[in-house]
Amino acid sequence: MNKVQHRIFKAFYFLITSFVLVAPALYNRYPLMYFDSGAYMEMALNFEPSFHRALGYPLLIRLTGLLVTNWPLIIIQGLVLSILIYKIIQPIVAKSKLNWIHFASVVILSFSSAISWYAAQLMPDIWTLILVLAVAGLIINRGLSSSWLWFYGILQFFALLTHLSHIPLMFLLLISIGALWLISNKQLFRISKKYWIALITPFLLAAITVPSFNSSFGYGFRFSLASNAFITANLGEMGVLKMYLDENCDQLNSGLCDIKDELPLETSGYLWDSDSPVQTHPEGWAGANEEYAVIVKDFMSKPRYMKWFVFSAIKATVKQMFQIEIGSGLQYAYGEGSSPYWPMKSHFKQELNEYLVSVQNKGDKLPLDFFRIVNYLSLVLSILIIGWAVLQRKLSTELAALLVLFLLAYILNASITGVLANVYERLQVRLLPLIQFFAILVFIKLVRPKISATER
Repeated sequence: MNKVQHRIFKAFYFLITSFVLVAPALYNRYPLMYFDSGAYMEMALNFEPSFHRALGYPLLIRLTGLLVTNWPLIIIQGLVLSILIYKIIQPIVAKSKLNWIHFASVVILSFSSAISWYAAQLMPDIWTLILVLAVAGLIINRGLSSSWLWFYGILQFFALLTHLSHIPLMFLLLISIGALWLISNKQLFRISKKYWIALITPFLLAAITVPSFNSSFGYGFRFSLASNAFITANLGEMGVLKMYLDENCDQLNSGLCDIKDELPLETSGYLWDSDSPVQTHPEGWAGANEEYAVIVKDFMSKPRYMKWFVFSAIKATVKQMFQIEIGSGLQYAYGEGSSPYWPMKSHFKQELNEYLVSVQNKGDKLPLDFFRIVNYLSLVLSILIIGWAVLQRKLSTELAALLVLFLLAYILNASITGVLANVYERLQVRLLPLIQFFAILVFIKLVRPKISATER
């Protein structure tokens, strides 16, 4: 097989594995939808700053589907995941068995973890996993060419733009990796200068792009346009907002004081319900965000409220880490009158019928219950495999580095989303496949040493 034929075969192979990774969309006959999918499609058209959406995913919808179809982005999500899995497996598998092991890994992950249910959705959550796997690819691979470093850098940049939680997640990951790199005398994470550049540069570019985009529309040079509203809503769900209002409403000019004895129990009651404080605020999201700034400032600066916040944040982080149920929001049909329906009807009308007759829109027809059970069983098996390797001290330096990275990402994601948004399975399950994937890596490297790279 000459070089051209090899490249054609490789391209076809990755295309096939991308279809495996987005199998739920193919089964559904259209990309899976979530309530927020409509807002991302709408933003793809007007492409203006949103008070509760990041700019990256609408940009990807616009660039890949040209406001005609949503399928290309779904296929790209599967393709990127397949390539990243391939590159992470590559250093620990004999070249002669690489394709077989990669294909088996893709199939196992697709049918026993949450990865396909996120890759097949028109939502940015899969890009959290893509971001972490891109960092993992840089950590485990040695001697990458300039083209691969560019690939990882561009991938990280777009991933960082797709969700408001990704920039703080990457910031904390870089700080943590850097600290461990120094503490271990550069042994745990063997990252060269050019690899550090490939990690840090996309982060800096994204950290400049997001506030610059907001500033260009007159919203000021800031990352989030509604951080105060989200944090205040979560303080309400945590149960500490009511106590704060009881103590401060005498001098606090806030509409929340008028309803302090009837506050919503969950964040949705503050942010999304039609009669919520944010939705009914005279000045909308901007006004609510400005009004709640003083509340957030008090919780971040006054010792009495900082104590409440810290303990509530720890509890929220731990709770978020155990949100492991797949299929959040996918059990609903999004037919006429739903959030995704309107942009489908106005902007993606070529696919409206295809969307309306999808399995999901027939109502509770997706086999979510079965795959939830499979996910639970695979998690138990994965934890046993990983626990065995750790207790037996069988992890190589490379696998130890990946385990630390995956744990850091999982915990930091739980902290960021659980504290700044709310405790919700969709925001945590997006990184749950890291557990099954790492168990596969342990199995490849340790349980079946015959397929390790020592055969080369």
